[in-house]
Amino acid sequence: MEFRALRGTELEAWFDHAATVFSTPRAHFVNHWYNDPWKDLEGIRVAVDGGRIASTVRVFMRRIYLGGVRVAAGGIGEVSTLPEYRRRGLATRLLRDAVGFMRERGIAVSSLFGDQGIYRAEGWERVPLYYAYRQMGAKVDRAFRIRPANLAQGSELEELSALYDAYARRFNGTLVRDHTGYWRDWFPTESPRVWVAEAQGAIKAYLSLSANGRKEGLEVKEFAASDEVFAQDGGKRAFEALIGKGIAATGRDTLEVVFPAPVARGFEAGRVEGVGNLMYRVIDKSLLPPGFDGLGNLLHRQPRERDQGIISHHVFCTTDGF
Repeated sequence: MEFRALRGTELEAWFDHAATVFSTPRAHFVNHWYNDPWKDLEGIRVAVDGGRIASTVRVFMRRIYLGGVRVAAGGIGEVSTLPEYRRRGLATRLLRDAVGFMRERGIAVSSLFGDQGIYRAEGWERVPLYYAYRQMGAKVDRAFRIRPANLAQGSELEELSALYDAYARRFNGTLVRDHTGYWRDWFPTESPRVWVAEAQGAIKAYLSLSANGRKEGLEVKEFAASDEVFAQDGGKRAFEALIGKGIAATGRDTLEVVFPAPVARGFEAGRVEGVGNLMYRVIDKSLLPPGFDGLGNLLHRQPRERDQGIISHHVFCTTDGF
């Protein structure tokens, strides 16, 4: 068995491998590769047996906000082993290989979605994400012009990018999206249903929605509001106007809406729940912001001057899923 980075000539076989193991459309993995401006073949670690990919782990090269500081991060994804090669320790070996790769690349922290014992055994720990649930109705707020975003227009993507960056800095775990290719290619593919709220000829907020897979309703993939709108009421009015339009577009009068609780300051959530399927591991403590004393504290809290007095500052936009 050979353990190494994927070679360029093996990409097509790697797409086939991932699609087979996950029973997911091959296009999903193709998009995650070609739409990623930070893609790195060295980050795809593979176990190869006689020229056949038996197991793989991919490191998504990212940066996230922690306490307003940009920190290098590695997202672990596409962990997959063919059935006939399981229970041989291949995934464990590749995870350790991936950690070594991240250390070489100066990555401070790694994250992944899952709760399997293999990840806990290798040092990842759960840090809950808090989600709010609220029954909301279709409504019209004439303070804003609500319309679908034009994701094919470069200037509009630039506006959304600027809104997102200013807003995302308020939280921990949000991705740094400072590459135009990410907004041009990844964002429209992963968040195709986006509404914008305009006032005075400018976009003041935007919202990405998807169907809630757990029950009938809508899930907010991400929300961002301008500093001006945030200063007024935390973005509440713009948020409700955008949600109202999204509900109206379904033809329903009311729906349950699920959204990241930290963005919901004053949004009158019906209930809040902690979801524990996002895991983190420190790769290099020296690269973390000062005052590190545990992952939970690092992600849920902000420095005093940035604190918003909310349940948590930990947000991961599902648009950025890996």
